Amino acid sequence: MPETIDPSGARILIVDDQPWNVRLLEHTLRRGGYFEIASTNDPRAVAAMHLENRYELILLDLQMPGMSGIEVMRQLREMEGDRVPILVISADPSQMVTALEAGGNSFLSKPFVLSEVLARVGLMLKKPASPDQGEPAPLETT
Repeated sequence: MPETIDPSGARILIVDDQPWNVRLLEHTLRRGGYFEIASTNDPRAVAAMHLENRYELILLDLQMPGMSGIEVMRQLREMEGDRVPILVISADPSQMVTALEAGGNSFLSKPFVLSEVLARVGLMLKKPASPDQGEPAPLETT
């Protein structure tokens, strides 16, 4: 059975160059019970922020000045592999396949429906139980 991270303690990073989008996402996540939220408008800061804080989820805009969301994802995947889920957010739905191929785990188009944001965040924070959790496997006898 999947283990869900306690929402109030899940560390989430929002990366968007538009302060309005960041505030909207922060407000939505707080209403959904998520309180460990960080944000940045600078995509170049994401790798260092993640190394310091080890986020459980990153919400990432694709189109930002200075460094694209695609470049951010590639940098994170080189550092961490698939250990951190990335929810890609973009005003251009035609970018979905490119974003998923670059390492995104899910995709939301802007403008987004707030209930869908919370639903996707909740799903993405479910972790498979580690092998040492739960019932022990039965011993085989011959």
